Amino acid sequence: MPGWGKIRDKLHEAFSGETDEKALAAGFAVGVFFSFSPLVSLHTVLALLVALIFRLSKIAAAAGVWVNNPYTMPFVFYGCLRLGEWMLGSGFHPLVCEQWTLDAVLRAALPCIAPLMLGTTVVGLAAGAVAYVVVYRIAVRVKSARR
Repeated sequence: MPGWGKIRDKLHEAFSGETDEKALAAGFAVGVFFSFSPLVSLHTVLALLVALIFRLSKIAAAAGVWVNNPYTMPFVFYGCLRLGEWMLGSGFHPLVCEQWTLDAVLRAALPCIAPLMLGTTVVGLAAGAVAYVVVYRIAVRVKSARR
């Protein structure tokens, strides 16, 4: 997968710097969280904005955004949609469009917004928490090996 090479390179660049292990892990976790957001064109912008505000590693945040890449997004979003529907207790809503106009497609997709947002938020929080723990442990080991 092309995304894993980018993630590895960005994390290597971040590990070689003087970034605090917690800021590095938190930056990556923020990027991972936003990688699951359905606001696809804003993933990097939102992750960098949060990293900038909270003084986290911007390089790690940019790397974290690529955990969920364009090849995996349809499958992840489908699973998150189903999770959100299950959590809300709503059933499966098949998308039905009488016409293929923007207005008709948006009207058909309207019932999916709340379940998708809920599902991606829950999965993003869980993935971000796991990412934080994994990257923090790796960062501590790498930094202690260099001392």
